[in-house]
Amino acid sequence: MDLIQQKVGKSKSYVAWLPLNEKKFNRDQILETWKMNHFIFKEERTDSIGLRPPQLGGIYAALGYDKSDKGYSATVIMPTGTGKTETILSIIIAGKFNRTLVVVPSDALRSQTAKKIIEYGLLRQFGLIDTKIQNPIVAVLNHGIKNDEELDQILNSNVIVASAPALSFFPEKYLNKLASHCSHLIIDEAHHVIATTWSRIKEKFSHKSVFQFTATPFRTDGSRIEGRIIFNYPLKRAQQDGYFKAIEFHPVREFLDEKSDKAIAEKAVSLLRDDLKLGLDHILMARAYPIKRAEEILNIYNEYKDLNPILVSSKTKGKNKIIQDIKSGLHKVIICVDMLGEGFDLPQLKVCAIHDPHKSINVMLQFTGRFTRNIHNVGAAKFVANVASVAVNESLEELYKEDSDWNHIISDISAKKIENEKEYQNFRTEFNSTGKLLDLGLMPSISTIVFNTYMSNWEPDNFLKFGKKHFNIYDSSINDEKNIIIFSVKTFSPVGWTSSKEFYDELWDLYIVYFDIKNNLLFVHSSAKDGFVTRLVNLIAKNATKIQGERVFRTLAGLKRLKLQNVGLNKHKKGLRYSMHTGTEINDQIPDIEAKRATKSNIFGKGYENGKPVSIGCSYKGKIWSMDSDSVDQWIIWCNSIGKKILDDTIDTNTIMKTAMQMIEIDCFPETRVIAMEWPLSILRKNDSKLVINTKKWEDSIIHCEPLFSHYYSPKKEAVLFEIRSSKGMITMTMKFTSKGEVAFSCPENAYILFGGQKYNLADFFNEYPPLFYLEDTSFIDGGLHITPTDSYQYIYSVDNLEEWDWKGVNISVESQTAMKLTHSIQYYTIKNILNDYDFVFDDDGSGEVADIVAIKNINDSELVIHLYHCKYCPAVNGISTPGARVDDVYQVAGQTVKSVKWFADNEKMLLRLVEREKARLDKGLSSRIEKGTITDLTYYARIARYATFKHGVTIVQPALSKGKISNEILTLLGSTEAYLDEISGVKMRVIINK
Repeated sequence: MDLIQQKVGKSKSYVAWLPLNEKKFNRDQILETWKMNHFIFKEERTDSIGLRPPQLGGIYAALGYDKSDKGYSATVIMPTGTGKTETILSIIIAGKFNRTLVVVPSDALRSQTAKKIIEYGLLRQFGLIDTKIQNPIVAVLNHGIKNDEELDQILNSNVIVASAPALSFFPEKYLNKLASHCSHLIIDEAHHVIATTWSRIKEKFSHKSVFQFTATPFRTDGSRIEGRIIFNYPLKRAQQDGYFKAIEFHPVREFLDEKSDKAIAEKAVSLLRDDLKLGLDHILMARAYPIKRAEEILNIYNEYKDLNPILVSSKTKGKNKIIQDIKSGLHKVIICVDMLGEGFDLPQLKVCAIHDPHKSINVMLQFTGRFTRNIHNVGAAKFVANVASVAVNESLEELYKEDSDWNHIISDISAKKIENEKEYQNFRTEFNSTGKLLDLGLMPSISTIVFNTYMSNWEPDNFLKFGKKHFNIYDSSINDEKNIIIFSVKTFSPVGWTSSKEFYDELWDLYIVYFDIKNNLLFVHSSAKDGFVTRLVNLIAKNATKIQGERVFRTLAGLKRLKLQNVGLNKHKKGLRYSMHTGTEINDQIPDIEAKRATKSNIFGKGYENGKPVSIGCSYKGKIWSMDSDSVDQWIIWCNSIGKKILDDTIDTNTIMKTAMQMIEIDCFPETRVIAMEWPLSILRKNDSKLVINTKKWEDSIIHCEPLFSHYYSPKKEAVLFEIRSSKGMITMTMKFTSKGEVAFSCPENAYILFGGQKYNLADFFNEYPPLFYLEDTSFIDGGLHITPTDSYQYIYSVDNLEEWDWKGVNISVESQTAMKLTHSIQYYTIKNILNDYDFVFDDDGSGEVADIVAIKNINDSELVIHLYHCKYCPAVNGISTPGARVDDVYQVAGQTVKSVKWFADNEKMLLRLVEREKARLDKGLSSRIEKGTITDLTYYARIARYATFKHGVTIVQPALSKGKISNEILTLLGSTEAYLDEISGVKMRVIINK
């Protein structure tokens, strides 16, 4: 068959294409050739061409859906490079579709798709269709049409290809007619489908087959692609099968912003030149944003004149000619501003210089697909970025770490997101709504009002009566099995700037109702500031009573180390009805509450529950909330936990404020001994691999630096000396109390902290973000505040729990095995004793350590056991080390234990830190830190850390202690340390000593 196309039609609104054959066929005759002949499902083999496994799977799933009892849109997930377009072509022919509308997001993809459909080249080349099957007539819509005649001409085609923007120009009556004459709708790059123009089109096909093809079935804005996933070819499988080229990440580490772009360009060009020397047909793309930035980047690449750099943006003139020049190899470097994306097929794009990263992981996943297409004479995709100054959100942060494996990270992210989408679809199918509400990616704030329903009947359908004159229900969903109602309300509110009743604001609010039948509790969430919750409850559970008053404050019970952020009180004083208190003021209000001169109005606090940080707020009037937003299913789990406390009559709410941690302004250190010092939380929350301590003499990453308490600088404890130690050097600093509740830091040398290309004076930084000093009673100093627990921590560690080891042959005055692997050291002996109990053992000894020893056991890739061992030596007197009961031998190791518990909050970060420290050791030419296992094992544990469950353990190893001589003072210190660990993380502590 002659595959030359002929353009038909003179209108600017559309163009129709049909193949030139000896005999011209009209639309119906072409369709008849499809019906009279069979599509051949020929699979690709090593010795013959055909359909790939992902293509066959997508076709079978799509055809099965087309023959089923529909009622939902069908989503087909196929990663870039697996042959999505050919799959679309195949289902049109194999399914014998009467007339198909194909909607794409861009003009470029519209032209490319139309060309492939009319030619059907690969399908004939693969032997899937024979000569009797005629190629379709294809109409390409450029923009809106003018009259019925034009629309009738368009309908003379088998396939209509349009971009969503083109269809947005269609008047409603023409769009209705177009949809009524099309039997099927295919949406390519379906992650765009929520956009208004797309959803308008899709609504017209509510009772027909709708296929949604995408590589990334999730959206940046959190809204969902309505429909059901009928086929998913995982990205990891595409990598394994060779459809998705391997990705190499080449990090640049440049802290100064003015040098960053040049460093990225030099690295990327170097990689491109290496590829070209190998005969690989590669092109480099530099990603920049906005256009002004791209113009600056172009100036850098213009130094490489032989590569003929060119800028492509939305303002570029003659783009079609430029794109042809790029495809012909005239330009080897392209500076791009959000161009050449979907619809641009250039497998030679293999080197990517990321000067300005994408802000969304979804967009980034789509973007990487441009570089991973696999054809002859191309190699692995290479991405270059500056890991020292790149500013991205948390979802992208893991990509921009040195030694990150993009192949695994990207496939893991994709798999997790798709799995979440499937789980949500299962949750979604339990509701009886056909509306849009549940497809918006609902993330309600975690809050509720609770009602007791012992004396009421549950009548959920009555919620439909909730609307009134000025507000009405817009969309709703009911889950009868789990007794959940979700609905949105549109309210017309008078504007404040006029008395006229003709002007209104439109306000949208969300209501969620969950009925816990077992416990007769009704939970209601409303986003409205003045929601009509009581009216709603009277409709669906008449005579239900709101739970308020003291019972609400039960929700604060059980929080360990509760720190009250603010407390509102109703005062029984003339002229003072209500007061709000924060910080140290909270402590002063306890006597009034105890004497009943004040009652609790609202309380908000933070603490730990089940070893995890939580926040909770509650009001006397009945509202309960947390400082989080989450999915509806997580909100329900939270409600269940709240309900258990409300029903617990054993909780005494009067003890809550008395047992919360107290904040006291101080002007000197308390008598309690300092056992540890830690970086401020503002640092611990950041990516510390990018934080650097800098002096005139040395510079080191903060992960290799450790703050250490030195001694009190004055006899009245008004000042303290501390050190920041690294293997490269040391900084001495002073903290002084300047007045009650105020402190100031100083440093005799010019020391700085570098982050994100900015340099901060270290003393000034600590003045703004002071470090934490942990005390032996588990209280801590934060700037000029002493935060103390009111619970007594005078726990005695059980002597029976002390584990005795035989230290024969060990010099217990030598703690570290060092890089020399000293066989007579405490650390070496400990490693030898535990080696068979774990799959991986790591020597982390040194400044910035997680622990002296980190041991890991992998249980079926689903659970990781991570155990930290802290070792301490026994001081020698006259060359002899004698075990005994010296308190000083316990303080430092107890402090190390307290500090280390923070790592359990982010297991992945802890494991990646070990990777960094192993590299740093090897870079110095020293022996490996890994005692058992490999660096590959460690990076693998980091990859599965996001999805695995964990068990943690902490062990103190101190052979200086003798069980027979141990004192109550030591047991008390160990007891308070154990209690702190248990409450913060739920971890139990072991103690190994001498006999």
